Amino acid sequence: MMIAGGTGHRVVEMPGPDGSTGFAIVEASAAEDPGKLREIRAGLHRWAAERAAIDAEMDGIARASEPDDAK
Repeated sequence: MMIAGGTGHRVVEMPGPDGSTGFAIVEASAAEDPGKLREIRAGLHRWAAERAAIDAEMDGIARASEPDDAK
């Protein structure tokens, strides 16, 4: 990963909902604020849960839409 620019942002470790290793680019002030990092992490985890629910629903719709001979 290459980041160009000033020091206004930092890369921080941001574990995924399943505990997997991940990283996020945040404003420098947020990188120094544990409360803000928890808030960002919670938002990302909510987004991931919503995305997984949408994906599961779309998969169900696709499976229900398959012709009978394809099942």
